[in-house]
Amino acid sequence: MAVTQRSSLGVATLIASERFHTNAQQLATLAVFQLVVYAGMQIPVGIMLDRFGAKILLAVGALIMAAGQLTVAFAPHLAVAVVGRMLVGMGDSFTFISMIRMINGWYQGPKASRLQQYISTIGQLGQFFSAVPFWFMLESLGWEAAFSFMATASLLAVLLLIAFTSDQAKGQDSHSASSLKVAAGQLLENARNPGIRMAFWTHFVTQSTTTSVALLWAVPFLVTAEGQSHDFAALTLTSMVFMGFITGPVIGWICAKRPAARGLLVYAVVGLIVLTWLCLLSIPNAAPSWVIFGCFIVISIGGPASMVAFDFTKDIVSKDRLGSANGFANVGGFLATFVMMYLTGLVIDIYKGITHSSERYTVDGFRWGFSTQFLVIAVGLVFFTMERRRFLRAKI
Repeated sequence: MAVTQRSSLGVATLIASERFHTNAQQLATLAVFQLVVYAGMQIPVGIMLDRFGAKILLAVGALIMAAGQLTVAFAPHLAVAVVGRMLVGMGDSFTFISMIRMINGWYQGPKASRLQQYISTIGQLGQFFSAVPFWFMLESLGWEAAFSFMATASLLAVLLLIAFTSDQAKGQDSHSASSLKVAAGQLLENARNPGIRMAFWTHFVTQSTTTSVALLWAVPFLVTAEGQSHDFAALTLTSMVFMGFITGPVIGWICAKRPAARGLLVYAVVGLIVLTWLCLLSIPNAAPSWVIFGCFIVISIGGPASMVAFDFTKDIVSKDRLGSANGFANVGGFLATFVMMYLTGLVIDIYKGITHSSERYTVDGFRWGFSTQFLVIAVGLVFFTMERRRFLRAKI
């Protein structure tokens, strides 16, 4: 449900642009502020998670997301919609690391590795619900009804969480910090650990490009710049999700059976994504549909691969410190994501101004805009390599 709420703006991008009369840079602020709040909340949420447990935080997060989607539904102008998406980002920030903590409250070792990957992959079905049913509601029922329905669905999730979940198996210790002060101290210990910093940069380089496209730029790029249909865009976004059902279990198996290969896996995935972008952006005009589809499928591998970050953390810290460790690591991917989102929109607007093009979203504009991702990825790879070396030296 959280992934559905998070990605709902991605399929509504063009409608939002018309509704609020925005340019590309202003449109990017809708997603960027959402992710800034999400990333900024990871540290305090991690601390609260180590203190209060997963169930409470999951329910609170779903309530906040409902409030955010209602705000977006009835927003009279862009500024109010930005506030609504910020609330969605805040509620979303409670969800992912709480899910990881709950899994590790019930399971451990290789089984926890596999379940983290499987459940994260299943969660990405939320992109399917935003790309298909939610898009249908937008088209047939309108903006206000569609986003109000999303808020109602989030409230339903609260009831299901209260009724059917618990933090750990019956009879197990709670693994909770005795106070928020103790939990905050655990965060500082985690941040000093090169392994946890390695997890941060793992998430930074793997998750960002996949998420920045899926959350904001896929529909403008595919429909307006490349001239594809909305049905093709929905099929592409949905197929990216289902690609996770293939790659997620494979990555989970590698993490469980070959943990020493996780670092090399990160390099391989990032290299494949970069090569795919180079291939797509090197095509001078609109690319053939099959090329676009294939490239987006390959790019989607970054989502399942980002779970390697949390496989690192669970092996490095104890369960009572896992919330703040995962919160710290989770900041990485979303920090990179909103930087990519904003730079893409900024460069598209600059290109339009320089060329005096009548169209904002063009193939050439996106070629320059998407190229900014390479700089962000390069920075992340440098720091990932540094922290990985420090971590490996510390283990010896």
